[in-house]
Amino acid sequence: MCKKWLRKNASFVVAVLLLGVLVGSVTGCVAESHEPYTQNYSALTTATDFSLGGEDRYFDKLQKDEENVLLFWGSWCPHCESLIERIDQLDSADAIKKNLFTVAEDESLDDVEGHKGDFPIYLDQDKSVYEAYGLEHIPTVFILNDQGEVLGSAQGEEDSLALLQEYASYNQ
Repeated sequence: MCKKWLRKNASFVVAVLLLGVLVGSVTGCVAESHEPYTQNYSALTTATDFSLGGEDRYFDKLQKDEENVLLFWGSWCPHCESLIERIDQLDSADAIKKNLFTVAEDESLDDVEGHKGDFPIYLDQDKSVYEAYGLEHIPTVFILNDQGEVLGSAQGEEDSLALLQEYASYNQ
């Protein structure tokens, strides 16, 4: 009975099998998803876009179809400087810095001169971006998708480092 049904409906069976193969190959083209981030200290679900001067906006810098890192820090903050040093010592430093954008809570470009060229730095002299994000402490890290949705967040040196390591494990 089964052989007879297969012969009679062979084209239907082939079509279903082909559809399964096509669906499988199309889903392979979609960016891989992973478990949610284990840290999410902030109540923000969507990051706040901000001007980088002129017509440039932060959201324009987000890498499409990738996760992005936004780090708030200050050169005067020993925990921030320690976090940056610890990132540099990681085997995954390149994965972290690939889509890293930083907001420095410093007063002048001279303050951040030691990190010039290490990663993009936006100088938040008037603390407007810091306040727009409702922050209380630095360092603070946000993991964002290309639409600015917050996927994970952490504050403090240890929690920020742990979140960045988790980010690197998902994005190497």
